[in-house]
Amino acid sequence: MRELPDLKRLSHEEKDALIIGLWAMVQELEARVKELEGRLSKNSRNSNKPPSRMV
Repeated sequence: MRELPDLKRLSHEEKDALIIGLWAMVQELEARVKELEGRLSKNSRNSNKPPSRMV
């Protein structure tokens, strides 16, 4: 879905289907964000350590 349909032209059932579809999409995106945040935190374990000095 690239554009929001004209909500005035949708039936109650079509609006329900749209809401359900959008809800599913939100759930998928939240899961993906959580996965990516988990990966990011694993990759930045030493982010609090200063860089080593060259001697």
